Amino acid sequence: MKIQNIPFEAISAKLKNGAGADDIRQIQEWLELSPENPVTLTEIVNIWSVTKGKPKYYQPDLTYNWNKLIQRINYQSRRKNSLILFTRMVAAAAVLILVFIAGITLSDRFVTHPQKITYSKIISPKGNKTQIILPDSSKVWLNSGAELRYPSDYTAQNREVWMKGECFFQVQKDPDHPLLVHGTKIQVKVFGTCFNIREDESKDLSDVTLLSGKVEVLNLRNQKISDLNPGQQLIYQKGISQILTPKNMDAMTSWVHNILIFNNQPFEEVIRYLNGWYGVDIQLDRSLYYRHNYTFKVKTESLREVLELITIITPINYKIEGDQIKIKYKMK
Repeated sequence: MKIQNIPFEAISAKLKNGAGADDIRQIQEWLELSPENPVTLTEIVNIWSVTKGKPKYYQPDLTYNWNKLIQRINYQSRRKNSLILFTRMVAAAAVLILVFIAGITLSDRFVTHPQKITYSKIISPKGNKTQIILPDSSKVWLNSGAELRYPSDYTAQNREVWMKGECFFQVQKDPDHPLLVHGTKIQVKVFGTCFNIREDESKDLSDVTLLSGKVEVLNLRNQKISDLNPGQQLIYQKGISQILTPKNMDAMTSWVHNILIFNNQPFEEVIRYLNGWYGVDIQLDRSLYYRHNYTFKVKTESLREVLELITIITPINYKIEGDQIKIKYKMK
């Protein structure tokens, strides 16, 4: 190989991130001339990479670096070319120094750098429900105050999300590439499914309700807890799991359709749902805990209308102060 065949000026411009269209074309044409040329370019880049890793005050041995390069590409030095060789050596080494001092990064044509992964985070405001569509066309509904996070490298082949609160998933089916949902207490491996996952940090409780398809529930150590079949609900609390068969599955996921259904549920649980539904802070007198169960449906009713309904069947007084409501037992 002739040393003058190497497009030093174009490579220098590329290393300095100043290459024009002619420089790129010249480099590409040279790379296609011989299978040895990509190797030569690799050696140039390798020496540059080693040099740029030194401290800023480091002055590389130009003669040593160039000789090392020539030996690697099996170039046989000739006396009559010694002046040309020295000139080229200084020019190429100078490029390496300039690139090093400036801290310039090679383009992907020469060096492939790992892509930095970023995350998209969606938060559903208090008192609201939010729907998003993931890059693989899977749909997720976020209940009041819920959070969902997914990486920039999320694809149909690499499906992984993180969530808090309560979310309903409608996942595109792909048995070979399951979606992995990371909760704060459990994980759910999804193969193409409609399911609801809810986490209540105040009770250290998580539950997964499966409407259709197939899911596998894991703990945070990736140990399998159980598979779920449609119509089943897994409850996981303080490391203990149990599987139930709810009588009214619609009540578990009705919030997705902007309906809140209570089916013989205790007062304190009703209050917890109303807090999220209306984005308020209801403080319930503890004397009312475990004393009353409720069965009713909320669609478009205001919070005051719901509270008035409760007062009809339960002896309570309530006081609204902004977004704080206090409910006390009404003494006769």
